[in-house]
Amino acid sequence: MITPLSPEAAKTWRLLADRAAAERNPRLRANMEVVARHVEAEVRGDIPALMATLVAEPRYQVWGASTSLGPQGYDEVAEFYRAAIRIGKNRLEFEIGRVVVDHDTVLTEGVFRHAYSGAMLAARGYEDLQDDSSAWFLVEYQALIVWPISAEGLILGEDMYAGEAPRIVRRLDAGEFDHLGPVDRT
Repeated sequence: MITPLSPEAAKTWRLLADRAAAERNPRLRANMEVVARHVEAEVRGDIPALMATLVAEPRYQVWGASTSLGPQGYDEVAEFYRAAIRIGKNRLEFEIGRVVVDHDTVLTEGVFRHAYSGAMLAARGYEDLQDDSSAWFLVEYQALIVWPISAEGLILGEDMYAGEAPRIVRRLDAGEFDHLGPVDRT
């Protein structure tokens, strides 16, 4: 389901948008703009728009505090995002604190924030959440994403370096951070 872009989410990658708007070099500006379009399409759950930012056979790699290797190729990447949308993981904040760009790469570093259910966290090995399986929690983790860009200006994939496993920040009250997690989260 494609959802409107939340202003709360959009402000977290404002640094990327501001850097792109201020960039005089057309190639560097285009590189940052394609990454910004990708992030926005992901958060909105717009798979066609998201896939339009990628090359025909993108390659993703996940490094660090994750068991995922990353999807490879168009079909796996599209399914990766469809699965994220099904559980609301695409509705996130990415508080970008650093952007580095050259002719072939954009690098973004910052903090990802999600709303995870107690059941999801318990399934991932977080202990003492069995009694809170229906509750929602604000989680965050530090990450760096390397976005290689093709000569044609499309994203070749993502190399994500997860600096830590998701940290539980706190339990969420009903309606709090309603732009995170599944659309129907209560």
